[in-house]
Amino acid sequence: MAAPAAIHPSRATRRRRAARVRAGIELVGYAGTFITLAAMLVLAATAGALADGMPANGSAVTATYER
Repeated sequence: MAAPAAIHPSRATRRRRAARVRAGIELVGYAGTFITLAAMLVLAATAGALADGMPANGSAVTATYER
């Protein structure tokens, strides 16, 4: 006995699925952008605190350079 033929989804179903995939990829891109910007702000604050010698929360930061 032969196996039944695979049922191909309709064109509308494929378009909806493709739209959901595109939306998901776009959402991941937006999340990545937000995370990258947040990380850059943290690095900028850290660099500023090291250059100033006093971080925003008042704790001491010591940067030593030995030869």
